[in-house]
Amino acid sequence: MNWTSHPTPQILLSGGYAGFDEEERAVETLEGGIKLAFLIEGSFALHVDGAGPQIQRAAETSYFISSRPWQLDHSFKKGCRLHYLTLFLDAALVSDVLDGDLTDATDVRHVSRATPLAMASVANSILHSPFEGAAGRLHAAGKAMELAALAIDLLGSPTPAGEVALANAAEAKRLRELHAYLSEHWRNAPTLDVLARRFGFGIRTMTTGFRRLYGCSISEHLRELRLREGWRLLDAGMSATLVSEAVGYTLPHFTTAFARRFGFTPGAISRHGTQGMKI
Repeated sequence: MNWTSHPTPQILLSGGYAGFDEEERAVETLEGGIKLAFLIEGSFALHVDGAGPQIQRAAETSYFISSRPWQLDHSFKKGCRLHYLTLFLDAALVSDVLDGDLTDATDVRHVSRATPLAMASVANSILHSPFEGAAGRLHAAGKAMELAALAIDLLGSPTPAGEVALANAAEAKRLRELHAYLSEHWRNAPTLDVLARRFGFGIRTMTTGFRRLYGCSISEHLRELRLREGWRLLDAGMSATLVSEAVGYTLPHFTTAFARRFGFTPGAISRHGTQGMKI
């Protein structure tokens, strides 16, 4: 299920799940402004304003800015399944509220980065919003502006003094392989020293590089994977007690971690499902 909403006339949000039983192409025409696209699951090819294809991957955020109308051409493979959130702010809002200036953005600027944990948390609060009606629109508008602020801060922030930078593209590639490995083996993830040896790192280089690339520690990433799986099992009808065991928690610890992450308890899903939560 996917959805689209205009919490204000200058903010457009869309998100949810999309699936493609055949190869498909979708062309999106936008006016001047800023667009953020959070890909939570899946991958697809993207042509930005007629340029060559770029692959958009899970756990990445794409940032686009332009002062003129422009196009995004999406190519989806057969069997593709996506979980996503997109945000568009028009040029007037960027100029008036965010004090931005699009006058020099005559060409579309596009940057893709690994989604930091702070941005993923805000994006999920929109996707899982417990509010409806006027309260829901106000919540969505506020979170949309928070996402825009985080994105602008991320793209404009230099590397902090003293922080270890990625040495080269090969090191970044190994960190992405580590990320993919953890996504498959989160239930029985090895210790940090074993992971470091497996992927050819020193522990400090690995942990610092992972945080720089993904905006969270390895342990925070593993916790996120466990809680997302917990959400999925709860939504499928499993009891909170069985879910907590399945994802490696005791029930009290699972309830606390789940409520802190999503803003409501596992029991809320068990009793009411995800209706109104924009999954």
